[in-house]
Amino acid sequence: MSKLVQMKCLIIGQRGLGVEIAKNLILAGPKSVVLVDNDATKISDLGSNFYLSEADVGKERADCCVTSLKQLNPYVDVSTAKIDDLMDIIKTQKVNVVCQTEIMMGGKFLDPQEIDAACREAGVGYISSQTFGPWGYAFVDYGKEHIIKDHDGEQTKSFIVTLIESKEDKTVVTVHEDKRHIYQEGDYVSFREVEGMKEINDLQPVKIVATTTFSFTVELDSSKFSPYVR
Repeated sequence: MSKLVQMKCLIIGQRGLGVEIAKNLILAGPKSVVLVDNDATKISDLGSNFYLSEADVGKERADCCVTSLKQLNPYVDVSTAKIDDLMDIIKTQKVNVVCQTEIMMGGKFLDPQEIDAACREAGVGYISSQTFGPWGYAFVDYGKEHIIKDHDGEQTKSFIVTLIESKEDKTVVTVHEDKRHIYQEGDYVSFREVEGMKEINDLQPVKIVATTTFSFTVELDSSKFSPYVR
C-alpha cells in the first residue's frame, strides 16, 4: 500500500481501455496519474469512453476526460500532457510507470519498442496493452530483475502423488492415474503431506523440467532424502 500511494503513472491513450485503466487506478489511490491523448474525440469514442459526450467531439480526448477523472479521488493528482513531451517525462523520471494503450496518435506511430527501451534505460516500468474486440494482449517490462513465474494467472491446481523417485540429480513425481496433471515445463510445484520423504514438504517451490501424461520431473536432487512412503 505504501508503494501505491507514492506511485506516479502515465497512461497513453484514453479510449475504452485507457480510460478504464485510468478510472480503476485513480480509485486505487496512487500519487499521480498523467493522461496523454491528443487525438480529437470522435462520435465512435462515445461508445467506449463513458466520460465523453457529444459536446466533446473534435476536442482532445485527454482534456475532455481529466475533469471527471479528478472527481473520482481528490487525493490523486490527475493531469494531462502532450505526446511530444513523453520522452522527456520518461527520461527525467517524472513518472514510475508508463502504460501504453495506443500505438497511433496524431497520425504518428508510437513505437512500443522505442518507448519500452526509454523506460528501461530510465528505470521506469512499462506496460503495453490493447484490445481488439474479443481478444487483446498485455506486455510488462519492469527491468531485468522483474521475473514473472505465473505464466497464465490460473488458480493453483493440486494433484495426488502416488510415487516420488530420485533419478540422478532430478526427481520424478508420479500422480494418481484417475487425474492426469496439467503442468508444463517451467511451472513450479510445492509438496504437502508427503510421508516418508518428509524433507520435500519443507522446500520452496521447485521447477518442472520435463513432463509426461501422469508424471513430471522437477529440478531437485532428492537422493539424500528419506524414501517415499505415501
